[in-house]
Amino acid sequence: MANMLTQIQYSRIVDLTVPIESGMPGIPGVPVYDKHPSRVDVIGIMNDGQRKTVEAEGITIRDDVVVTGRSMISTLFMLVHNGTHIDAPRHAVEKGYPIDQTPLERLVGEAVLISLPSKGANSTISVKDIVNTGVEFGPDVVPIIHTGWTEKMWGNPGFWEEIPYLEQGVGDFFAEKGVTAVGMDIFPEKATWRVPLEPGEVWMANHIALLEKGIAIIQFLTNMSRIGNGRFSIVALPLKIKGGDGSPARVIALVE
Repeated sequence: MANMLTQIQYSRIVDLTVPIESGMPGIPGVPVYDKHPSRVDVIGIMNDGQRKTVEAEGITIRDDVVVTGRSMISTLFMLVHNGTHIDAPRHAVEKGYPIDQTPLERLVGEAVLISLPSKGANSTISVKDIVNTGVEFGPDVVPIIHTGWTEKMWGNPGFWEEIPYLEQGVGDFFAEKGVTAVGMDIFPEKATWRVPLEPGEVWMANHIALLEKGIAIIQFLTNMSRIGNGRFSIVALPLKIKGGDGSPARVIALVE
């Protein structure tokens, strides 16, 4: 793997990350999202000129902001599973390792798009759908499901209420392929806030199937339409949160 990383060649970089900001949409009806909304607060501002610039960008400035004269200082509060983020095994496996122990070589390397443009609002993605694309991948390639949903809908009404999702069994399929990570622009589980589980279905079954094998889940990627049809590599780096179950991430594609 180390040799492969040093040989990555690219002509351009595509940012696959949604911006972190106050009030990012959370799963509807899930109390933890309602009780803990994301916030980016400016607590220190250089001067009134900078204040006007920041306010025009829609960034939250605390009422008790301090005019420092020299620097701008902000605070960040968010759930680690909102926005573009990476799930560590600890998220769904009791004795799984945390995000700060996730081997970074699992998150950097050759990737391939599994493009499913017909999968729009309220749709599901099955193993058959993935196989029918004819896209091949194995242990050395990170598969990335691309529907365009996050790119089109992030921050808009209906993002969560109509989001496409993976059917149970997709996690097992990827795990059998021995991949190191899986990326996507949709939800990895049944959207139970609008569709109840059927008898025999297990909530977070795809999470468990992947994370038990140490396969990282990279969620809510965007801008994949800008990658094109060429070869590319993915670089997905989480924050080094000690003991964390996941982390926001800056994810990029290096396109040849």
